[in-house]
Amino acid sequence: MDPISPLPKKNSLPESYWEQAGSASYAEAMYSSEGVERHIRQRSWNLLTDVGLSLGMTPQSRILDLGCGDGAFANQQLAKFFTQVEGYDLSVAGIERANTQRALPDFHFHTADLTTMDYASLTPYDGVFMVGILHHVKPHAAAIVKALRHVAPRVVVLEPNGMHPARKLLELTPSYRRAGEQSFSATAVVRMFEDAGYELKRFHRQGLFPNFTPPMILRALKPLEEWIEASRILSLSCTASVFGFVRK
Repeated sequence: MDPISPLPKKNSLPESYWEQAGSASYAEAMYSSEGVERHIRQRSWNLLTDVGLSLGMTPQSRILDLGCGDGAFANQQLAKFFTQVEGYDLSVAGIERANTQRALPDFHFHTADLTTMDYASLTPYDGVFMVGILHHVKPHAAAIVKALRHVAPRVVVLEPNGMHPARKLLELTPSYRRAGEQSFSATAVVRMFEDAGYELKRFHRQGLFPNFTPPMILRALKPLEEWIEASRILSLSCTASVFGFVRK
């Protein structure tokens, strides 16, 4: 059975936003400059793959990149560690870009509505990466996570810090509303996975800089970033959280 469900016949604002972003690149749509994008993305990507490997993913693992966007994370980062990756995302333009820039022969990307996919029909994977996707499908997030229990024993998640006051204010702005941004608290993410039968093994708060940070500010404050991340109290001001879950 084909796990890809027909896309709904609608033109919602979030879908239009991500189609436009996928036509160029998500990096161009999301970041204030190339230097800011390179700093934020690479640090996040390095932590994500480090967590995945620590959970038991290996170069031979079959990896699912759920909400893969334009394939940048898979083609530029996962390709350094894994040889088999399958990605799904709603954006037609993003998936076309992902397949055009495919890094390895066994990297495949498909257009799908993650809220209506038949997850039970997917061939099991060894690990899943969900990079900033759950807060875009918040009403369906718990059901998607529950379905993953039958798909993979390991899941690595990156989500924005939903308890950051600035984040909550930004989600009221037109650009964030166009992108369908509705963030979670870290506690809510953990509870959602625990309810689905997963156990939290790794947790990190990461990142001092929002995507729109001016390059001059990034250069000035970058030396403080790791120090703030290492502080139990100061890390509450970080912009993102990374979770590593293993099925019980």
